[in-house]
Amino acid sequence: KYPTVTRRAVGEAEAEAQFLSEVSRLLILAVMGMYFLLAVVFRSYVQPALILSAIPFAVMGAIIGHFIFGASFAMFSYLGAIAAMGVVVNDNVVLVDRINQMRADGMSAYEAAYEGTVSRFRQIFLTSVTEFIGLSPMIFEKAAIAQFLKPMALALAYGVLICMPVTLVLTPCFYLIGKDVKDAVTWVIRLYA
Repeated sequence: KYPTVTRRAVGEAEAEAQFLSEVSRLLILAVMGMYFLLAVVFRSYVQPALILSAIPFAVMGAIIGHFIFGASFAMFSYLGAIAAMGVVVNDNVVLVDRINQMRADGMSAYEAAYEGTVSRFRQIFLTSVTEFIGLSPMIFEKAAIAQFLKPMALALAYGVLICMPVTLVLTPCFYLIGKDVKDAVTWVIRLYA
């Protein structure tokens, strides 16, 4: 009946859609930048992917934190989740670098993964727990002014906390799986070469 009439999000919904679009684009660029930087530093194309594999768990931790507190995911939640991604990537870099050092010293992949995780447990545990404790006052604050930044604190604190066991358990497992895949590919190439 009215063909010229259109419908679109305006006001806060429009601003949020624009924000999410921009943040998504910048996040993709940031992850690509991290991948290429890590590829240069580790001289590998697989290990950066291993390190960045923890990023979805940081987002999952942010979502779990919001669910626990019954909070809705706001614009600042995305910023907190992105900050959690950075901390988690840093933890994984520290762990994978230590495993690589132990491999260079002549340890087997399994021994290096085990010993590397044990030797970096304290640093990763303290980073995660102190970050969570440091953000706790903001998370549990009831004042109206703190509610503005609470979603960011929830996303960052729980993203880092949930990723701690991921870093300490799954990253060494992924490292060993990657080693097995590399050995299998090398075996197949030698078999048919």
